Order: sequence, then C-alpha cells, then structure tokens
Amino acid sequence: MARASDAVLRVVWVLAAMVCVFTVENIWIDPWVARRSHHRLPSFLPDALGTPWFLVLLALALGVLFLVVCQVLLLRAAALSKREKVLSSVAVLTAALLAGEWSVATGGLALARQSHSATSPNQRRVVLRWKASASPNVRYNIYRGPSSRVHPEKLNSTPIEGTTFTDTTVVSGQSYWYVVKAVSEKGEESQPSEEMSAKIP
Repeated sequence: MARASDAVLRVVWVLAAMVCVFTVENIWIDPWVARRSHHRLPSFLPDALGTPWFLVLLALALGVLFLVVCQVLLLRAAALSKREKVLSSVAVLTAALLAGEWSVATGGLALARQSHSATSPNQRRVVLRWKASASPNVRYNIYRGPSSRVHPEKLNSTPIEGTTFTDTTVVSGQSYWYVVKAVSEKGEESQPSEEMSAKIP
C-alpha cells in the first residue's frame, strides 16, 4: 500500500509541475518573449477559441480532474505523512488555479463575450474595413477612442491578418473613433490611418 501511495504521489507532483510550467509559460513568458523578439520567435500560445485552444483547455481540465482524484486518494492513504499530504494539496490547488487563469487569460473572456453575444441578438457592434497596406507581410492593430484624435484603447490582443475587424464591446448611445496601424514583421507600427467613427444607436 505504501508503494502505491508513493507512486500516486509521484504522479501528482509530475503532472502538477507540468500544468504549472505550461500555464506559466503561456500566460507570462510567451507574451514577454514575443514582445522582446518583436514576434519573430514562434509562440506556444494557441489562438484564442481555435481548435488547438479548445483541445488544450480539455487536456488541462482532464489533467486537473485527474489530479483532484489522485489527491483524494492520497488524503485517505495512511502511509503518507501529514506534510506530504499538505504539500501535494498545495501543488494540486496551484495547478488548478493556474489552469483556470490560463483559460481566462488566453481566451476565456472572449468566449464569455461570444456566449453573451449569442444570447443577446440586439447587441450593438461596429464592423471596420480598411484597405490593405502596400508593404508586404504586415498585420494590423485596431485602436479606439471616445473622441476624435484620441485613441488610447487597443482592441486586439495580437495583430490581425485580414482587413476587417468587428468591435462587439460598444455601448448604445456612445460614439467611437477608430484608427488602424500596420504592424511590420519586426513589430513596428505605422502611423495611424484616417479616422473611422461610429455612433451607436
């Protein structure tokens, strides 16, 4: 029985460590490296709400569920010391919290907005379209502001490949001004485009 408990304990430590390393890398290290390298290095962060994102979310959910089951078995094991049980509980809790933080930080908020949009047919939105830049291999950032020539709010988390963007966070009765900036392969932004404005009914 002691050997079985030790084996389960090792599985908990290894799996919890894997979840923690993966989530920390995706949430904090990957964006930092992307900024420092001007997006020239490959990213391990799956695109929000894409198929890889849902597969990773499923894997994390199953991993955390397995950790919880193993931890329940460890808490019932008489062969383990109280210290080992406490430390493994902390590892499982940390892994679960980081997995939850990962889902929110990498796409969970967008999923919640998408779900809210699906249940709110009268939700307002602004669809922006612009001409593609003449420079090769550029992407785009979208900025919004409450008045003309003031655009403090960046709407996209990563540069956009196409030439359209839908703003689903507008509020009825408000006016918004938008500009688009082209982003080079080195991560350098161009001057802003001509303003586009929208008044939300």
